[in-house]
Amino acid sequence: MLKRYQVLIDDWQADHYKSIAAKYDVSFSEMIRMALCIDIMYATRVVFPQYKWSVDMRMLEKAIKKHDIVGTIGIEKFHSFLSKLYFEVRKATELWARAGNAGKKRIGKHFNEKR
Repeated sequence: MLKRYQVLIDDWQADHYKSIAAKYDVSFSEMIRMALCIDIMYATRVVFPQYKWSVDMRMLEKAIKKHDIVGTIGIEKFHSFLSKLYFEVRKATELWARAGNAGKKRIGKHFNEKR
């Protein structure tokens, strides 16, 4: 379910996302959702390198390099990719939540030791 939020971003960020959204024929909101998901995915790869993704990021990377996502992979594959991306990132956020809950004592102990 989508919720409406007011988010403040710099002009240069808005300009960048608007130009990419227009180039790849997606809405501004969809572009921001994709960017946030890709950010979460890459951060998850760093923190949890053992996590296995079912999303083929190489396909997206190749399409981005050609500057034509929809034309390179097709509109149906693109929407399928987005669906998989959103599903995988949702699973990843659950992983972060589980790890965060398990690690609260360790983190608190670490900060208490340094004081």
